[in-house]
Amino acid sequence: MSRRTLRPPAAAQTEVREIYILVMGLTGAGKSTFISVVTGNPEIPIGEPDDMDGVTENVRDYIVDIRQGGITHEVHLIDSPGFDDGAMTDVKVLTRIADFVNLHYKLGHTLAGVLYLHDITKAKMGGVGERNLRMLEGMIGMNKWDNCTLVTTKWGCTTNLKGEEARETKLMHEEHYFGAMLRNSHQASIVRFDPKSKGRALDIIKPHLKRRFDPLISEQMVKEGGPMLSLGDTSAGQIVADHLEELRRVEGQRKETEEAIKLLGRKFDLMLFEKYKAKRDKLLREQRLHKIGRWATRTTIVGGAIAATVVTLGPGASAFALTPAYESYASRQKSEDRAKMTKLEKNFEEESQTNTHDSTGGYRSGWVRDANVKSLDDLADNYSIRSSSSTDLSAVEMVPEVATEMASFSINDAAIP
Repeated sequence: MSRRTLRPPAAAQTEVREIYILVMGLTGAGKSTFISVVTGNPEIPIGEPDDMDGVTENVRDYIVDIRQGGITHEVHLIDSPGFDDGAMTDVKVLTRIADFVNLHYKLGHTLAGVLYLHDITKAKMGGVGERNLRMLEGMIGMNKWDNCTLVTTKWGCTTNLKGEEARETKLMHEEHYFGAMLRNSHQASIVRFDPKSKGRALDIIKPHLKRRFDPLISEQMVKEGGPMLSLGDTSAGQIVADHLEELRRVEGQRKETEEAIKLLGRKFDLMLFEKYKAKRDKLLREQRLHKIGRWATRTTIVGGAIAATVVTLGPGASAFALTPAYESYASRQKSEDRAKMTKLEKNFEEESQTNTHDSTGGYRSGWVRDANVKSLDDLADNYSIRSSSSTDLSAVEMVPEVATEMASFSINDAAIP
C-alpha cells in the first residue's frame, strides 16, 4: 500500500509506502530485542533469559521509517507471541496471529515478509521448535519461502563460538530444521543478527521492502472465492490439532484441549464483528449527542419559561405548556434512534447467518446495543448462543454516560420523558 504525504516546504513531495513484516520465533528467541534495536525504542518490553513466559502476549505493531531510493518505507514490524509461551497455548497464539494477519489481508495490507528468529545458543531445537517450523510452513506456504528470512540470534552469548557455528551448520543442513526451506525452489534466506549494530539489523529488513505476498493461512480462511476454512482445517491449524490429540491423553489436560478445540473450530469472524462494532459505536455516539442536546434544550426552555411566567402570569402557570412542539420533536428523535439500533441488530443477525463462512452467527445479536462489548472475547463471554450468561439488552436505550448526566437533572422524570 502506498500514500502521498507532504513534507516541509523545502522538501519535494515524498512517496510513503506501508510495509508489514511479521516477526516470529520461540519464546526467548529475541524478537522484542530485534525490534527494539531496529526501531531504537528502548521501552519495548524484553524478557529475562530464564523466563519461560514471554513478555509479548498480544500481537503488537512497531513502526520504523526506512528511506530508500526517494521512497520512505513505513515498516510495520509485527511482534508476535512465541508458540511455546508458558502463559498461552499454541492454539491461542495461532489464533491471535491468524486474526491479525487475516484482518490486515482483508484491509489490503499484504505481508512483505516473515522474519523467523532462532536462538543459536540452544543445543537442541526440540519437538516444540520443529512443530513451530511446521506451523510457520502452514502459515506461509512452501512455495513462498522466499518471503521468509531465518534470523539466528544471541551469537557470542556462550564461550564456545565453534559450538554455535556447528549448530548453525546443522540447522542449515538438516531437512527437518532449516534445510528444506533453504533448498526449496523458492528458498528462504538465513542471516545472523548482531544486536550491537542497528545498520546490520536494518539490512535484514531491506530485502523485503519490494516484496508482497498473500500468506497461505489467509488464502485458506478469508480470500474471496477461497475455501473459507476454519482455523483447525488450515494447514497451520492441522499441525496444532495433531498436537492436541497427543495432549488429550495427558491427565489434567482435558479442559485445556476442549477450549483449544473450540478455538480451532472458529472461522474468521473479526471483519464482520469490527464492521458492526464501528456502526454500533457511531450510533451510540449519535444517541449520546441527541440525549445531551435534548437535556440542554429542555434546561433552556424550562429555565426561560419559568422566568417568563414569574414576570407575566405568576409562578402558578405551567412552564411545560409552552413546549409541546419541542417534546413532539424529541419523541420522534428517540423513536428514530431506537429504530436505527433495532435495524442494526437485525442486519447483523441476517448477515451473520447468510455468511456461512463466518462464525458470528454463534452470537446473540443483542450485543450491538452493549457499549461494553469491545472485543471478540467480550462477545464470546457474554453473547454466545451457548452461554447462559448472555444479557438481553433489547430494551436498552440510554447510553450509560448520558444516564448519569440525566440522573443529576432535578426536574421530575415524568415531566421530561
